[in-house]
Amino acid sequence: MTIRFLTAAFRQRMIPMNLQRSSKKFASILTVILVGSLPAFAIAATVNNTDWPGFRGVMGDGIAQATSVFSPSGNVGLKIGWKVSIGSGYSGVAIAEGVAVTMFSDGKSDVMAAFDIKTGAERWRFAFEDTYVGHDGAHTGPISTPVIGNGHAYGLGALGRLFAINLKSGSLVWSVDLVKDHEATMPFYGFSTSPMLRDDVLIVSGGVKAAAVAGFEAKTGKLLWNAGEDTIDYQSPIEYKRNGQAYFVAAGKKKISAVSGKNGELVWDFEHDGKSAQGAASISPVPVGQGRLFIANKDQTSAVFSLNDSDKTFEAKVAWETKAIRKSYNVPVYYDGYLYAFSSRFLTCVDANTGEAAWRTRETGDGFLILVDGHLVIGTKKTGQVHIVRASPSGFESRAQLPVFDDLIWTNPSYADGSIFVRSLGELARVDILKVSAPAAPQLVDASKGVGKFSSFLKEVASATNKKAIVDEFMSSISEFPLIEGDKTVHFIYRGQGSDIAIGSDIFGARQEGSMTRVAGTDLFYRSVTLEADARVNYMFIRDYEDHIVDPNNPRKTTSQVYGKEMAMNFGGPETDMSWLSMPKWQAPTFLSTPDKAKLGKLDSREMDSKVLEGKLAIDVYLPAGYDGGSRRYPVVYVQGGEKAITRGDMPQALNNLIGTCVKPINAVFIKLEGRHKVEKISEMLASEIIPYIDENFRTVASRDARASVGTGFDGYNAIFCGFANNELIGKVGAESAFMFTSMKTPLMLLIKTANQQPMDIFLEWGKYDLRNPDEAWNLVETNRDFVKTLREKGYKPSGGEIPDGTGWSSWRNRSEAMFGAIFPNQ
Repeated sequence: MTIRFLTAAFRQRMIPMNLQRSSKKFASILTVILVGSLPAFAIAATVNNTDWPGFRGVMGDGIAQATSVFSPSGNVGLKIGWKVSIGSGYSGVAIAEGVAVTMFSDGKSDVMAAFDIKTGAERWRFAFEDTYVGHDGAHTGPISTPVIGNGHAYGLGALGRLFAINLKSGSLVWSVDLVKDHEATMPFYGFSTSPMLRDDVLIVSGGVKAAAVAGFEAKTGKLLWNAGEDTIDYQSPIEYKRNGQAYFVAAGKKKISAVSGKNGELVWDFEHDGKSAQGAASISPVPVGQGRLFIANKDQTSAVFSLNDSDKTFEAKVAWETKAIRKSYNVPVYYDGYLYAFSSRFLTCVDANTGEAAWRTRETGDGFLILVDGHLVIGTKKTGQVHIVRASPSGFESRAQLPVFDDLIWTNPSYADGSIFVRSLGELARVDILKVSAPAAPQLVDASKGVGKFSSFLKEVASATNKKAIVDEFMSSISEFPLIEGDKTVHFIYRGQGSDIAIGSDIFGARQEGSMTRVAGTDLFYRSVTLEADARVNYMFIRDYEDHIVDPNNPRKTTSQVYGKEMAMNFGGPETDMSWLSMPKWQAPTFLSTPDKAKLGKLDSREMDSKVLEGKLAIDVYLPAGYDGGSRRYPVVYVQGGEKAITRGDMPQALNNLIGTCVKPINAVFIKLEGRHKVEKISEMLASEIIPYIDENFRTVASRDARASVGTGFDGYNAIFCGFANNELIGKVGAESAFMFTSMKTPLMLLIKTANQQPMDIFLEWGKYDLRNPDEAWNLVETNRDFVKTLREKGYKPSGGEIPDGTGWSSWRNRSEAMFGAIFPNQ
């Protein structure tokens, strides 16, 4: 760790303040806690303590300054006071002077709007910039949370517009463009830092080119100072005070920097040792008791840093490291010696002194939390509910829950004047807290009320005295796991050790799992789902939140290079063991079996010099049976991602069996790129180097109608791009499950004209259970559907379509017949 002591201003002890920021879309984050001899964190609030003036409240720590809100025992009541429609956005709700202020998209512009906290009536609305369109896992709309003070509401748009609005009239006071006026760099997902207001200075992380933090005059928007050097993505500044002077700590991608609030002088900085580009881009410090600071800068662990200072030195040391809090967009809260957080998708309580987990549960579902009167107030993402949970290390205790929205919550709740304010991607609501008994939570459906073998078993075991004997008999009677009844019902069954069992699967998507129900009085868990009669999917069991195991009763095993542990995306990482199942009408491919010797082709391995890539390029050329000694010329399929297509997809074996039956004799060039390369470079290399080399060294039909570009996953996207970019050379494209995120689709669509102008034979196939996350605004199933729709609007007639399958090579390898048979049918 690198630490610089910069000025004598540090000679007296400083009181670090809390930093929070507007969380943005990153697959994973983790925590770091700074612990040391510094005094407790505090923020000098300039508003009423019953207000919630900015991101994460008065103190910026996610803790409401309120007591006697909840009754100490019994049930807690929740009631929707009002609910209004708004537009999409991540912006939180700031509350002061009788209004709730947030930002959202109205479909054309991004706006800031104020709502009467008593009635929900809209007081005013101001459009400050064009709508920021969501992409690559982000929803449309503003990200930053406003801050209220001095009779103004201050906001920062995703495109870089920093502005002040008169809180009463809704009229613009001033506005600056951070990109045009101050050369600030817009992060990939837009500006998301939440401004901080102290006295007459508006503090913004990354407000000026290459700066860690900048100060603007609150009355005019004039730049007062900027300090530090760092990359700012989605971080926000925190404030601390010393001897009556304000100082600010800015978290960047590489450093933590302390800045004088009076003149912007850099006091000290040190490298925070973030090793994850994703984690370091979204650091969110949280005060954790005496001299402690929680920041997110790694992926798989959290750590405690001990801070020691003297008149002349400053030192930070790692005190402990743990996995107890990791991989969450939520920012934790600290209360009475414990951190309350979401670790992955599980609500977790962690001892802040040791880093050890006191308890965790999946009961609420994933979400965002604050602390009010010793209770966690949680807005859950996909269920749209508000939960009240007692903040206690003794165990999880739910006190109330209320369905509020039908759409996704991706914003921290706010609390003011006895009510909770929460927003979804489409609505804003005030939820009132009642000191009365709440209605009982809805009961789960009783699976024993169904029909069939499994339902009969549930009924029998429920009333049995010797439950173990009934379970033993039932398990021994099942010949194949999971248990499939009829054509569409699947019962996933786990028996063994564990207090909490869940299932991760293509069925649920990335970073998702389905909880399994424990049969009371037994060690058997189950989850029943309905699938298509010809579906095939992968799955794993997740035991006690961490142990990821294959189904011990299912001999059908595979590996996934798409999903890792906790169903996180795993591109480029070690492959993950999974089980798989097929429904009764799914047909196993026959083209992967060993063919007769007369049908065996061969691979001719070559190495080329590539000027485009400035290095060597390996290719394997598949030559069909009969190629040697003949004079026939062959069409050519160029396969992107050639190494995996051979080793995982077994494509040469597939071609051995398919050629002469449903596929005409062809050559196939497996392009074995190492490392990452821009698709434009791959396209240039294919056109200028690989195709000429193949035509010169092998017997080919050298025409566009006899060339195809194919691939799977990300290489499926590359194949489509290369085909349309080189349409004069390539007349066919094929892709299985093309991974096409929003930012990738835009340059591709610039290439595609119409079927008359740019004729192309197209095969596109994807799985209904392909790569997607229902919470995070990305769904590659929908992307493929939309792309096919666009192609048809342009006059193309793509073949293929959606099938009830999952994602990854364990699925794609079964589908080679459909792709090759469509591109070069044996006619």
